[in-house]
Amino acid sequence: MDETALRKLLDSAVTSEPPIRPVGDKVLRAGVRLRRRRRAALAAIPVLAAALVAAVALATAAAPGRPATIAPGRPAAVSPHQFSPFIAYAAFGWLPAGYRLLEGGTTRGATYQVAGRPHVVPRPWYLLAYPAGGCQLTKARGLICKAYYPFGPLALTSRAPDVNGHRAYWATAYAHLPSPEPVLAWQYAPDSWAVLELGKTKPLDTHWQQVAAKAASYARFGVDAAPPVAFPVRLTGLPAAWHLISGVRAWMPYWNGVAYRPRGQALYASEWSVSTTAASTGPRAGPRFLLTIGLAAQYSLCRGPDQGRLVHKVVNGYPVTVSRGPYGQTLCAPDAGGLSVTIQEFGNHPTLDVVSLFAHHLQLLGTSPAHWAAQPIR
Repeated sequence: MDETALRKLLDSAVTSEPPIRPVGDKVLRAGVRLRRRRRAALAAIPVLAAALVAAVALATAAAPGRPATIAPGRPAAVSPHQFSPFIAYAAFGWLPAGYRLLEGGTTRGATYQVAGRPHVVPRPWYLLAYPAGGCQLTKARGLICKAYYPFGPLALTSRAPDVNGHRAYWATAYAHLPSPEPVLAWQYAPDSWAVLELGKTKPLDTHWQQVAAKAASYARFGVDAAPPVAFPVRLTGLPAAWHLISGVRAWMPYWNGVAYRPRGQALYASEWSVSTTAASTGPRAGPRFLLTIGLAAQYSLCRGPDQGRLVHKVVNGYPVTVSRGPYGQTLCAPDAGGLSVTIQEFGNHPTLDVVSLFAHHLQLLGTSPAHWAAQPIR
């Protein structure tokens, strides 16, 4: 779906509640196309899922099955029209026994958390929230949001019990056709929508509907929903044009915001991009670096690239490998002061290479949250 077609659908939104009926074929096909594109962009992520889940099991401090709060969350009175990429604006407040926060991310157009059971990779839970005005109801009872990740358009199938006094719907996510996923969608604040997917591929029975309703009622929203995202590394001495990419139009949200992981009670930035231009992809994209950070004591994100010859170097005393693939150079340091660091180069006309960036502009802040930075560039 191009931007013009999407705008026409958004313009057809209504604020009243017409009778529930299926979303039209046009929206359905759009959801399928969006999901296919996103599947291709995220194809590399499942390779790291097993290591990530194992790492989170060690890093999370909460006891099995213990809820993060002891009471349901209060309804959010208002929400901003844009989120900060440094704030986890939505957070799980309760999870069933054995479930843990695995990862999350935030852009200006959406924020999300993913939870699951350690050592069980498939079917995680998603909690996703949009800012005010980020979603609209269509005349065909669809819910279309400007930042789609990880769903395409939703078909609202029936009313669900209100969540903390706000209207809610059972809905179908077209993201996994031919097995659509049931989700719970609700307004956590006026004109502001949240979506909870429990990772099941069949209609929710009474038990799972109750679980979904409980998880939704405990979800927290706002600037204090979770700790602010902190950065274990920081870029210094870059020209003023370099900045964090934090727009709302990316197929891959990690490139237009900040992905994070838990470290005890803290959240650390695990993936983000910096660039000299606003565009992250396409012929007008400027040079861009994607930084991926992990905790080397628990796991390493360094893996052999699919293409390119590995060159082994020692940079600032740390062993690294450098390779060149179809998009540019990649540097990987499996243990740099307790951190694993991967820097990937993208875009056009880079003014720096990955080795120079690591050697002269990357400040390593260690594994203690007390030493982490609030901003990725200084």
